[in-house]
Amino acid sequence: MTSVIDCITINWNLADETLACVQSLLDAGVEPGRIWVVDNGSQDDSVARLEATFGDRIRLLAEPENLGFAGGNNRAIAAALAEEGEHRAEWLLLINNDTVVAPDFFDRLDEAIQAHPDVRILAPLILYHDEPARIWSLGDRRLDGTLITRSLLRDQLIPDDLPRFVTVDFLNMCAMLIHRSVFERIGLLDEAYFMYAEDADFCLRASRAGFRLGCATEARIWHKVSRSTGVYDPRARSWRTHNQIRFYRQHASGMHRPLLWGFTTLRLGMLTVKDLLHGRWRLVPVTWKAWWSGWFGDDPRSNDAR
Repeated sequence: MTSVIDCITINWNLADETLACVQSLLDAGVEPGRIWVVDNGSQDDSVARLEATFGDRIRLLAEPENLGFAGGNNRAIAAALAEEGEHRAEWLLLINNDTVVAPDFFDRLDEAIQAHPDVRILAPLILYHDEPARIWSLGDRRLDGTLITRSLLRDQLIPDDLPRFVTVDFLNMCAMLIHRSVFERIGLLDEAYFMYAEDADFCLRASRAGFRLGCATEARIWHKVSRSTGVYDPRARSWRTHNQIRFYRQHASGMHRPLLWGFTTLRLGMLTVKDLLHGRWRLVPVTWKAWWSGWFGDDPRSNDAR
């Protein structure tokens, strides 16, 4: 591996997941000492277990409280970017702790870096852990003239003719490799998002600043998420709904905003019907409240967190 990469992952009361993720990164060839683990105020024995297992092979930042996904990553990003000399990294890999990477992961990323020197934000092909050949995320493209996106090959088996590199408009921060020049140009993650949609905001800001994004499809990781059950935690639904709308309000203008209002209203109705049909009653008021606060809460453009 010729590119110098630091890895950053967040732990919150999930030591087993984080231990497996970190070990897979080490097994794939990342240099010891280039893995940053931010413990986001865990209430279990995560910190002790991480220290006992990895020692000085990781850089452990133990936070006294939960800073959220954006805040926790920013803590490590700032620390990594401040390193100088032999510790200076060209690239930062933000990666979820509920993932494991392929043994040749960094070799394949490095090949993509060398083949596409003009691309400064890359992602691997993210697959389902329990269905190793099925795509969870390859990236998204925008519908022309809007902020509405369509996912590429979501939930499909890996096609035989999948290109080695795919240009996209948005990547998922479940695993995202970012050159330090991007942070130096546009800043860190917007902590107002706390969790969800911070990746969409970051990708859009980067794209508007002239950076290209793409997926290196031969670099592969497996994400421990269920395709059949999805995420039905009320807190997750609330953050997802609110922050999607916050993103739209922050970045849309003119007649685009009424279009997005209609789009999210239609989606709200569809989610409500689906939740009622499947007996997920408690999600209905949560979703409606999040939709309302997203559209009619404080204007995010007056609260710039960058």
